[in-house]
Amino acid sequence: MAYNYRVPLYRLYVDESGDHTYRQLDDLSKRYLGLTGVLIKKTDYDPHIPEALEKLKKEFFTYDPDIPPILVRSEIVQRRGCFGVLCDSATNAKWETALLAFCSRLPVQIFTVVIDKKKHLSRFQERAWNPYGYGLEVLLERVRGYLSIHGVSADIMPESRGGVEDKQLLEAYKALRINGSKFATADQYKATFLGDGLLFRRKYQNVAGLQLADLVAADQKLLTVQEAKRPMPHAIGPFGRRLNAVVARKVNRYGRYLLD
Repeated sequence: MAYNYRVPLYRLYVDESGDHTYRQLDDLSKRYLGLTGVLIKKTDYDPHIPEALEKLKKEFFTYDPDIPPILVRSEIVQRRGCFGVLCDSATNAKWETALLAFCSRLPVQIFTVVIDKKKHLSRFQERAWNPYGYGLEVLLERVRGYLSIHGVSADIMPESRGGVEDKQLLEAYKALRINGSKFATADQYKATFLGDGLLFRRKYQNVAGLQLADLVAADQKLLTVQEAKRPMPHAIGPFGRRLNAVVARKVNRYGRYLLD
């Protein structure tokens, strides 16, 4: 097979769910860190997905084109700001149906890696890996396997979380391109993931791919924990169960994994 990695045909949008520190690990809400990647072919994404997502927002929420609503799962769940209209049960039912229909049509591959930080710290003590770096390495290896089979490449756009967290992700990414891992060589990573850096973007920049990753990350993390039969911080809610069912066919066969 001839490989052409000069122009990345795909983009991987990455979002996290959970706490990235080793503090208060007996608190189940802080025990797990999930990293979710939504892989989309650029020609499928632009302009179709951003345009369709903005159309969906305009249908349900007060819309200012200069300050558009940003779909953030936590704000939707808590009905903050423009999402307050979802307090009306009829409006919320229509919104959920429309959002699930939108997600069902997405031409994506979804990957989620969850770290059980309590287990990992107990197992490795002072040798415990940085949760961000560990999660990113395993996530990218699984995405790399998919891309290499198809002979294509990608760039990576994570949501920016702040100076310290962004630096941790960037250092983990650069280490893979310099040192490789037990899964693949540095050259294999460089061939699959183009660019020396990561394309960090913040929530307010209204990136459709990052909003999609945010919407699915939390419930994919919970499903990964549930399938591994680990203690759950809370049950997956009714909408989360419906969303997981809708995207089930889009989850890569090697795309959901729990790490100790």
